Amino acid sequence: MKRYLLLLLMLFVSVHAWADGGRLQFRKPAGPFVVTLFTTPDPLTPGRADFSVVVERPGVQGIVSDARVTFVLTPADGQGEPITLQATHGQATTRFLEAANFSLPKQGLWRIAIHVSQGAESGVCTGEFRVAPPNLITNEVAWQIAIVPIMMLLFLLHQWRKRTVAAQRRRSIPTT
Repeated sequence: MKRYLLLLLMLFVSVHAWADGGRLQFRKPAGPFVVTLFTTPDPLTPGRADFSVVVERPGVQGIVSDARVTFVLTPADGQGEPITLQATHGQATTRFLEAANFSLPKQGLWRIAIHVSQGAESGVCTGEFRVAPPNLITNEVAWQIAIVPIMMLLFLLHQWRKRTVAAQRRRSIPTT
């Protein structure tokens, strides 16, 4: 019985293990820099999003920590205004990243231009990403829905084990 509970606990914990930085969207040159873009959540859906970047110089070990990074997002269909965001270390999950947290207004294909500057040097890289339709059932709601069948399964497992032990005891009691 303890093995089953341990297995259930391990499954529950592994679902909530998150990597730092999100999904790698691309790694591209931007002038004298190399920019790596990470996004969360995965998949991107309308609503809250986090865009994080790492800025590096090719051939130089380490990151560029004092670069100024600006995101310009535009819907690929041309419907809607561009979104301009300033990335900062304060919004990032680690000191190595620069990030911008904001709300994606709609699903579909989006274009992004990442402007990077440090002193007199600057560069731009562009890419595309897809925003999926909104999830009707989020992970939090899915767990709330799943808890009832899980509890029922645990109850049935308990009752089955209880009856099995009782039957074994009855068989081991000598009859006179």
